[in-house]
Amino acid sequence: MLQRYAAALQKVRDPEVISFDYKLEQTGLRTALQTHRVFRSGNDERDETLTVDGKRLSPPKVRIFRGRRNRYTVGLLAPRPAEYTFAYIGPRKDGHHVDYLFRVTPTIISPFIATDVAIDGVRFLPLSIGFSTVSNDGSGTITFGLNTRWWVPYVAQARAAVANGTATERLTFYTYRFPLTLPGSTFSQARRRPSTPKRTTPVPVPVPGL
Repeated sequence: MLQRYAAALQKVRDPEVISFDYKLEQTGLRTALQTHRVFRSGNDERDETLTVDGKRLSPPKVRIFRGRRNRYTVGLLAPRPAEYTFAYIGPRKDGHHVDYLFRVTPTIISPFIATDVAIDGVRFLPLSIGFSTVSNDGSGTITFGLNTRWWVPYVAQARAAVANGTATERLTFYTYRFPLTLPGSTFSQARRRPSTPKRTTPVPVPVPGL
């Protein structure tokens, strides 16, 4: 099983060009509810904020990132047998489909570590990855699945200790699109038109003696 898993991770690829929507939900330090639309080509990203707390933004707020790696790919987050010790927990059956659950322990401690993984019994790729963070006692789960021929994230959720309690964040990814290319203008920030100075009526200057 682990040999097939390692081989599947070696073969998995991320789409060079992709677009998707996601919903952001936060509680704790602050409460937020937003929807976004993302366009990516290589390591260039355009993130459009569509709604904030249920209110649509017109036009959307646009942020452009250059050289920004996709942080939620299975290739980046999946624990690998060369870096983790895998302990088999058991199977998880869903009808005729069987997944395989493992607890994982890193050989080298880092700020982000995987804690468990559920491996798909057909494609041998992670269906879910549990993780923890050392700095703030954070923990969470990321789930993946097949979309056309790509293995993509669907939900990323985390919780962490803060001064007055617990902060949570949940990202839900949906409406995936896989265009062949994107227009070059996708990653150009729209410039605002210069405002036209208002015309003012000249004020007469009083002349002494008149």
